[in-house]
Amino acid sequence: MNPRHHPPAELLIDYAAGSLERGRALVVDAHLSACADCRHDKEIAEAVGGALMDALPGAELDSDALAKAMARIERPQRASSPAAPPLRPGWIEVPADVAVAARRRRWAAPGVWVAPVLRGPGGQRSYLLRVGAGMTVPRHTHAGSELVCVIKGAFTDRGEVYGPGDVAESDGAIEHAPKVTADGECVCLIAADNALIARDWVGRLFQPLVAI
Repeated sequence: MNPRHHPPAELLIDYAAGSLERGRALVVDAHLSACADCRHDKEIAEAVGGALMDALPGAELDSDALAKAMARIERPQRASSPAAPPLRPGWIEVPADVAVAARRRRWAAPGVWVAPVLRGPGGQRSYLLRVGAGMTVPRHTHAGSELVCVIKGAFTDRGEVYGPGDVAESDGAIEHAPKVTADGECVCLIAADNALIARDWVGRLFQPLVAI
């Protein structure tokens, strides 16, 4: 497996720094599981970030810093992330939270299911979307940005083919209708700032059912 479409460099840097919003971090996680090149770039970003941290001058601590640190240590541990179920046939490796979310899928239309993963502030949402072979997603645009990683199968969009591990990024400047290839279903992990904006009557009809 060798993905051809990758996250922007600034996204990988934010991921390495731990500052990327959780939904987008899950999308990058999935891509990294399939892309050795980006794993290497992420490790470089982490090393550079560590070196920059080492070069910073020390900061004076508050008088109660030790007490606060000890209080945090003594707090009950949060429940760990759920164990990942076995990989589904044809899926790339995904974070445990995503694999577990697939159990909550609901069929929203013939050939289409949706499984919510996370909800963030405002309209932010992360979800799995399955679309059947040969189907076209109704024409739409975006309120904010959307980051997608293909988990299984492939789709075409504006002359490009996106297969397992590939990342696609869209925003309000893009109006499109991605189409799943004819050789099988396509499952994508998606992180979006807000719900899609449907551009045709089919999308406006089905969007309340799909709730994305």
